[in-house]
Amino acid sequence: MIYAELTGGLGNQMFVYAFARALSLRCGEGLVLIDRQDWQGGAPAHTVCALGALRLPPEVRITAGESYAKRHLPLQNALKALMIRREQAGGMMARDWHGFEAKAAPWLNRLGLHFVTDGYIPCRRGPGRHALDLLAWGYFQSEAYFADFRDAVRAELRPAAAPDPDLASAILSQPAAVCLHIRRGDYQNPENAALQVCTPGYYARCCRALRDACPGATLFVFSDDILWAQDHLDTAGLPAEYITPGSAAHDLALMQLCRHFILSNSTYSWWAQYLGDAPDKLVFAPDRWYANGKQSALYLPGWQLVAAGE
Repeated sequence: MIYAELTGGLGNQMFVYAFARALSLRCGEGLVLIDRQDWQGGAPAHTVCALGALRLPPEVRITAGESYAKRHLPLQNALKALMIRREQAGGMMARDWHGFEAKAAPWLNRLGLHFVTDGYIPCRRGPGRHALDLLAWGYFQSEAYFADFRDAVRAELRPAAAPDPDLASAILSQPAAVCLHIRRGDYQNPENAALQVCTPGYYARCCRALRDACPGATLFVFSDDILWAQDHLDTAGLPAEYITPGSAAHDLALMQLCRHFILSNSTYSWWAQYLGDAPDKLVFAPDRWYANGKQSALYLPGWQLVAAGE
């Protein structure tokens, strides 16, 4: 059996699911997602399970039992806690832990744990019987984890409910609708300085580049701070509709309807463009995902990278 602990908001949870779902299909094992209700104030924090609003298949189970991994997977959970403490002591966001985690992965996998916070590190687990269940903890932010099951992942991670019909119609009526996503919220906290990349200057450059490539574009602006977006966004003369925030799944359903995308350094942005169906979509993204030089495995071929910062 494969168990995966959910971490963060909807975008991060979707990456955890995509990794674990692909691994379960690859290995022929069942999948249980652990909703850490007892860690909503933890570090790194988990918000609330939002995957229930997506098209997850019935064989995937979600459990919200408090300290579930500690009670049911004591060895794997203890190893996970050791890894978290080690990285927190060195600054989880301040350093790139990919090399450390890649070296630890082979023996952690043998003991039933896959732990990844940075980049792509394959899990050494194949089809057949295994003496230990596997606990997955981390972010798994790379398409490489699930590229071989891309179609299944895209189908299962679409919102189950249709979005607001008037807003959906407004997007679909535009031949060049652009999803522009601005992530603020906890990114503005001092402890998240490494994520403070996408400035007003970055968005202005994206809008100018998109205007030059697609003069008839219309922006649909999504943000967790829509009033800030209205006050600070330079659209380079492109018309813009500012969307009042709804639920994470509802807004994702609208975002994926767009033809083109201007991303923030957010996994939520990433999934919107990944679920978008336009074969000719343009995707503009910041040329760095982190302010401190950490590398990211999120970039995809064909993206147009725009200078971040002022």
